[in-house]
Amino acid sequence: MKMKNKKFMFFIFIWLILVTLFASSLAFADESKTLRIGSSTSEGTPEVIAAHKFAEVLGKISGGALEGKVLAGGLAGGERDIVEGQQLGILEMSVVSGIFQNFDPAMMILEYEFLFKNEEHIDKVFNGPVGEKIASRLIEKVGVRPLQIYMRTPRLLTTNRPIYSLEDLKGLKIRVPEMPARVALWKALGASPTPLAFPEVFTALQTGTIDGQENPIGLIYSSKFYEVVDWLALTNHVYGFMILNISEQAYQSLSVQEKEWVNVAAELSKYYNDKIVKETEKVHMEEVTKYMNVTEPDMGPWREATKDVYKQFIDIEGFEELYLDIVEAGKDL
Repeated sequence: MKMKNKKFMFFIFIWLILVTLFASSLAFADESKTLRIGSSTSEGTPEVIAAHKFAEVLGKISGGALEGKVLAGGLAGGERDIVEGQQLGILEMSVVSGIFQNFDPAMMILEYEFLFKNEEHIDKVFNGPVGEKIASRLIEKVGVRPLQIYMRTPRLLTTNRPIYSLEDLKGLKIRVPEMPARVALWKALGASPTPLAFPEVFTALQTGTIDGQENPIGLIYSSKFYEVVDWLALTNHVYGFMILNISEQAYQSLSVQEKEWVNVAAELSKYYNDKIVKETEKVHMEEVTKYMNVTEPDMGPWREATKDVYKQFIDIEGFEELYLDIVEAGKDL
């Protein structure tokens, strides 16, 4: 799962143009193949727009020999349904986030708080030996091959009081997803983690049932949390991403040339996704901060407070090794 530097994008675009011009003259297949791409998120989200771009580019560079069809917004079910569909051969590809931990518990590492320091850290991990380990596990244990990482905006904390430092978090009821690692991490920070279904969060903030919640800026904006709490802390505690992947069965059914087309289309779609994410992040941040006060706490103490939480999960095969490898990869960042 190699994610090349953007400096190489010019070369790739030139390559794309050349292949597009000549692909129609190449007799690779009598009939086109269709790769069905599942996503549980809605049309108009960056990752779904990028999936459509993947399909568009794939059709062009293959001269129609390979095509992509995006099934988004629940058409292919939720994330678990989608991955199971890949395993059964109903779908060939998907764009998903944290669902892989349901098939391989060690993959909770992909959404582990305070682990990835920034996007550079993510790039370093997924372009290096640790990324190869993750890819190998996904192929072996889930039956999917990661192609590219689609970046998302980092998670931030919205609360009913200012968070200038870790001390300000003590005792606050923070809504978290009902996942063991997430609950353990927020307990270690001194908060009172409160699992709650997402549709209930707005009302819970409004009534004071909870004191805060954490999500990317886009979701904070679309959910209008700025209407019920006044404070936004730029914690960046989870640098989120989604994984564009293909079932190993589908991948191995492709020819060498077809695999190359898929890889090039995937890389271009990643570039497209990340560009959209950056643009929308800026717009959403500008809108939200019209209504909210902003703090930027030093995250060093937060990382220190949670550094040993991973030991609660060392019985999960492969988890500890991946955790320590990712920490090591970020030491100099």
